[in-house]
This record gives sequence, structure tokens and C-alpha cells, in this order.
Amino acid sequence: SMPSMQRTGMDFGDIMELERADKRQELHERTPLSDVVLDMVCEHFPNPIDAQPRRIPRIWRGDADSELADTMRLVDEEGEVVLMVTDIGVDPHAGEIAAGRVFSGTLEKGQDLYVSGTAGTNRVQSVGIYMGGEREEVDRVPAGNIAAVTGLKDAIAGSTVSSVE
Repeated sequence: SMPSMQRTGMDFGDIMELERADKRQELHERTPLSDVVLDMVCEHFPNPIDAQPRRIPRIWRGDADSELADTMRLVDEEGEVVLMVTDIGVDPHAGEIAAGRVFSGTLEKGQDLYVSGTAGTNRVQSVGIYMGGEREEVDRVPAGNIAAVTGLKDAIAGSTVSSVE
């Protein structure tokens, strides 16, 4: 990315030269890929306050005039919980971890939530956020954030998890 190249003084030619010479360790030391990706995420990943009013009509098939739709568009952490699961990972100690964006409400340990397309509820065992590659458990994850949740045994990637049926 340009910000990374400006910060490190490297250009595309330098990167290609190190790659061709099989000097990947030197390349990593001079410009870690994680820094480059973080620059790109910061530049291109939209703020939920700006993005959700545009996204909700495209991804949610519910009533666009409902209170729930309003809380998602407004990224209202006081509204009903709505989480879109984008990934399911496995932690050797915690088991399955559902990761996704909290569109409204606030996730907390102990909540009973509905998973779209399944009967009954699932109890949230823990909530957390990712700090790099590590999952950090926290007390609550409000709307607008990416959450890591354990206890959603019925969730799959693409599931909507909510506090309302």
C-alpha cells in the first residue's frame, strides 16, 4: 500500500526484487504484511455509522420500516441484538467461535439468542473481540463492532443471530 511504502521507503520494485531473490524474511522485516493489510483496512473498511444505512437495505430482507431496521441503520447499541455471523472458527480450548458484525444491540455473556433457521435459542457463553490473531474476552460488545462469540452451537457462516425471533 502507498502509506506503507511511504513509511518504509520501499517501492514496488524493491518488493519484487526481494521476492525474486527469495529474501522473504528481509521483506517481512522491512515491511510486515500485517502493517500493509492494516493500512488497507483502515483506508477502505467503512465506518459502521456511515456504512450501515447503505448496507441494511441490501442485506436484510425484513420490514424496512420497522423499529428493528431503524436500530440496525443507526448502529444503536440500546436496540435488539442483531449479529451477522461471517465465520466459524475452532479454538482448542473454547470450541466453536462465531465471528461477525454486531449490527444493533449489545452482546453480553448469558444472553439467549435466536439463530435464524433453527428452533429455540442458544446461550452466549462468552463474548470477545480480536486483537490481531488473539481473541480477547470482554464483558460486552456493542453495535458496530466485530464480535467473537462462543455458545452459538446452531450458527453457521451467514446466520443472523438476534434477541428477537
